Amino acid sequence: MRRRWKLPDDAAVERARELSGLLDVPRAFASVLVSHGVSTVEEARGFLNPDLSMLFDSTLLPDIEPASDRLRAAIDGHERVFVCGDYDVDGITSTVLVKKCLEAAGLEVDFYVPNRLTEGYGLSEAGVGAAKDWNAGLIITVDSGITGHDQIRFARDKGLDVIVTDHHEPQDSLPEAIAVVDPKRKDSSYPYKHLAGVGVAYKVMTALAREVKDLAHTVDENLDLVAVGTVADIVPLTSENRVLTAFGLRQLRETRNPGFKALMKIAGVEPAEAGASHIGFALGPRLNAAGRLGDAAVGVELLTTDDEKTAMAIARKLDGENKERRNLEAGVFDDAKRMLVESADLDSRRSVVLWSSEWHPGVIGIVASHIAREYNRPTVLLSVSNGSCKGSGRSIPGFDLHAALVECRGSLDSFGGHRHAAGVSLAEGRLEEFRDCVEEAVSASLSPEDLVPEVEIDALVSLDECNYDLVKHMKQMAPFGAGNREPVFGTRNMKLIAARSVGKNHLKLTVTQGGNSMDAIGFGMAGALADLREGGGMVTLAYVLEENHWRGETSLQLRLKDVQPEYY
Repeated sequence: MRRRWKLPDDAAVERARELSGLLDVPRAFASVLVSHGVSTVEEARGFLNPDLSMLFDSTLLPDIEPASDRLRAAIDGHERVFVCGDYDVDGITSTVLVKKCLEAAGLEVDFYVPNRLTEGYGLSEAGVGAAKDWNAGLIITVDSGITGHDQIRFARDKGLDVIVTDHHEPQDSLPEAIAVVDPKRKDSSYPYKHLAGVGVAYKVMTALAREVKDLAHTVDENLDLVAVGTVADIVPLTSENRVLTAFGLRQLRETRNPGFKALMKIAGVEPAEAGASHIGFALGPRLNAAGRLGDAAVGVELLTTDDEKTAMAIARKLDGENKERRNLEAGVFDDAKRMLVESADLDSRRSVVLWSSEWHPGVIGIVASHIAREYNRPTVLLSVSNGSCKGSGRSIPGFDLHAALVECRGSLDSFGGHRHAAGVSLAEGRLEEFRDCVEEAVSASLSPEDLVPEVEIDALVSLDECNYDLVKHMKQMAPFGAGNREPVFGTRNMKLIAARSVGKNHLKLTVTQGGNSMDAIGFGMAGALADLREGGGMVTLAYVLEENHWRGETSLQLRLKDVQPEYY
């Protein structure tokens, strides 16, 4: 697929030149800093040296005081507290964090995670009923609850108080809870709006720790949970999220949590090298697997057990379910692509909305991400069962999916999420109406040019600038992820020495420029071979510069983002 290159403008190039001199760093690295929003020496020092002192005061969050007061009252009154979470990694880690912290404060705590297949997202009446049956006096929601008006009303009717902690977009009104802690509240003055659910839970626990002796130690020794939930939820790794993830990853590498130890062993992750990519591609999917196929409570049990044998048994179970999940996902992905290929109007539509009664509802969100990325269109996939539909949507850069769903709420029974991802439910009879509404919202916002994938280039460089010193500087920018992407460089006018396909549809190149040569790998890009062979032996590449470790040796390589043959 053709890609547009977004290059630094003249002002950014000049700022990078100045910053390079002030910091005494390579020009290419200074350009990366500028493209990531860093343009002064002070900003650079703060960005490259994250510290917990940079976190905002928890008391700035809305309703944090009544939430702390109610939790303190529960501690003083020896009440039972029930944590109601969610079935994804963010929800699981949030549940574990709050459970561990409240138990450390002396409370008796139990939890409930809804079943994705039978209950769907968020606080459920079944969860409230379980809290009542357990004789809880207080429910605290994590990573959910902001849209649970009816369920919270039901809890109040049962004599239960509710504290909501969430990070999703609120509706026009807030639920009638004791406290609603959400940085996205319209009346919120909290400086950072992009915390994950586990980040909000962490802030609530830090506020409580100011009033409960020795609790702060428990809160901070569980930062590995915060890192895993934050990265897995694909929130921007900026500001507070960057700080929490950086410190949480340090803790994960030396974790004492038997569940994380077992999960890393099963996933083949060396603890000392654990990074954000390992969370995204190894740990997160396995934690997610149980919730996608049924009971996410298994994930909570993994991360709360103190027994290593139990942890390993659960980790093996999750690994098996993750393999099953991958098989289901592959089937749905192939089916969705077939529908798109057979669709006569794909080129004329700017969105993708597809549905089937054969699709497992637990994997459609992952597949929606793949489809959105491959076709560069906002995508909603829906599973149909007995006249009702549950769907998951994923967006593309520049489009607010949640805002589109607000416009289409007349077609929906319920929806929730944020600009990048969302969930919906609706009646089967309204599917075509919903599809057309989404298309209308997308067409009003995105032009045909917006549907051409964009590669953001941090700097145009020559091949001799690609050295170990530049890699060393770039490592300071980790952890990489949403909102803090890996730096991408562009190099023009390189001579193509060799090109071949390797592995499963991968592209392997050797290029040279000015006496310097380097290997390049393009995963899933073997289809570019035909164009390269028609070119004049010169190429322009967009790539991530990285170290390649192979058989005990380390070399530099270019991980390709785009390949453009140069014709003469």
